[in-house]
Amino acid sequence: MPELEYSLSEAAVDYSPPMRGVLSSILGMLTPHDCVGVSKSRYGRLFDGGYVMADDFDGVSAAYSLGISNDVSWDLDIANKGIKIFQFDHMINQLPAHHPLFVWERTGIAPNASEPGFKTLAEVVNANSPSIDRDLILKCDIEGHEWPVFATCGSDVLSRFRQIVIEVHALHALLNDRHADLIRRAITNLSAHHHVIHVHANNYGSWAIMGGVPVPTVLELTLLRKDRGVFQDSTTEFPTSLDMPNCVSRADFPLGRFRF
Repeated sequence: MPELEYSLSEAAVDYSPPMRGVLSSILGMLTPHDCVGVSKSRYGRLFDGGYVMADDFDGVSAAYSLGISNDVSWDLDIANKGIKIFQFDHMINQLPAHHPLFVWERTGIAPNASEPGFKTLAEVVNANSPSIDRDLILKCDIEGHEWPVFATCGSDVLSRFRQIVIEVHALHALLNDRHADLIRRAITNLSAHHHVIHVHANNYGSWAIMGGVPVPTVLELTLLRKDRGVFQDSTTEFPTSLDMPNCVSRADFPLGRFRF
């Protein structure tokens, strides 16, 4: 499957003014917002595997979990709310734990379904949720494959998700023009119908210097659909009291207000 191949050994430092503009135009689309009157809580296990989300689950009919590995703690918390979870991971032979509302398929998610063992996000959503259902949840942690998946996923699919939790990888690839275009298209699609409401750096990653600005290479983002309430620019300093470092032996990465 096509993926973003970019290592930290490939010049993860850039102080040029043009790069500052690239950073602003792309990561500026991820400016955090608050949804007025909507609280947030942490779902999933402590430290790595937990995500901060809006407490907005009434009427949610199904959730989609892309990338399982050895952790279904988030899936369990969502399933315990009575929400059915459709799970996809082609790299495991069985789930690490089970729940009556878990529906797992040994399938990977790709920008197209030309490779055996993979399906598109549109295919799995259309196969499991009626087209009128626009109250879904998405959790995505597919180790860098998210960029081509979301760069090619139409708004007709993404707008069906009320809330999206996603871990994005290799942000230092913005230093490469070709990769920057892929990331720009993915973030443009993700932000078309959603606002970022929470951001957290995964401290298993590292820092890159882009346009003279330190940026974590791996981020956890929570997005809420724009029709869920009244939004305003957030004044929150990240990380918050709801956050925990992914790597317990390292300090959480300070992001401030995450403005570019």
